[in-house]
Amino acid sequence: MFRQALLTARRAGAQRTSFVERHIDVCNPKGACRSGSFGPSNILGSKTQLLYPKRDFTSTATRQSGHNKWSKIRHNKAIQDGKKNVLYNKLQKDLLIAVQVGGSPDPALNATLAQAIKKAKSQGLPKSNLERTLARASGGGDTNGKEILYEIMTNDSIGLLASFVSDNPARAKQAMNEIVKDNGARFTPTSFLFDKKAVVCVEVPASEVDKHVETLWDVAIDLGAEDVVNLAEEGGSDAETVGTTAEGAPDANEKVEIEILGPPNLLATLSSTLSKPPHSFHLTESELQWRPKDPDAARASAEALSEESKEALRTLVEELEESPECVGVWCSID
Repeated sequence: MFRQALLTARRAGAQRTSFVERHIDVCNPKGACRSGSFGPSNILGSKTQLLYPKRDFTSTATRQSGHNKWSKIRHNKAIQDGKKNVLYNKLQKDLLIAVQVGGSPDPALNATLAQAIKKAKSQGLPKSNLERTLARASGGGDTNGKEILYEIMTNDSIGLLASFVSDNPARAKQAMNEIVKDNGARFTPTSFLFDKKAVVCVEVPASEVDKHVETLWDVAIDLGAEDVVNLAEEGGSDAETVGTTAEGAPDANEKVEIEILGPPNLLATLSSTLSKPPHSFHLTESELQWRPKDPDAARASAEALSEESKEALRTLVEELEESPECVGVWCSID
């Protein structure tokens, strides 16, 4: 009986850290029962006390963590991977368009492509993706997909143009339908509110901006450009970040951007001429864009828009830009 009790205790997970005296009723071999203590020295109940192992019991269930850390990490990683894929798709499409606009897959002969390659590298496009895209562009044939321009109007009468490049126009239109419908907008002609422009931006030291603006006027206008704009004087974010020295002069380390606008067919010429000697300007942008036909009216419309309407417009534009086949979205307000 002692052996059976000991085995039972061991199976129940008894710990040998402390002992307590236990009194039990023990039956002798003849069947008469008496009360006593028993232990290894007196199995059948001598007065020698047996100290039994103390057992700790609990009815409280083990508490588990309230969330799965890996699931959260995996979810966040999936979001980040999705955003990277969208970005990479856009950068690759920019490269393909730059080859079409500049007429050459060689960046040494195509300043627009050279700028697109620089942008792609700065935003982390893997080298293998870059090389594969350029090889695809060099192969000729209909490998770049079809360019589609969607015209959209919001409930606040704000015109949008969304440019897509897709090898499956039906799929692209289905994705667009869902986004436009969910945001209360509609498809309707809006391109009459815009002009397509060649846009080239160069970065120059703030301390020498006046000299470079004058140079750019002479060079760009002679090439056929329509306007040269010092973005720091337009009241944008660049104007707020230009620093000055203690004497009030522009900080030599600060940079400002100057924007050159021209007709679409002038993009390659402007980019090539301004980026090469004797000018050798540092290009920060070289692409075709849709700009509001009336910039003054566009600024006035933006100022009159309520915060709620601005937020709704922001949401719509972001959802359009997040589409993998979208290469650009433009608004009729500035």
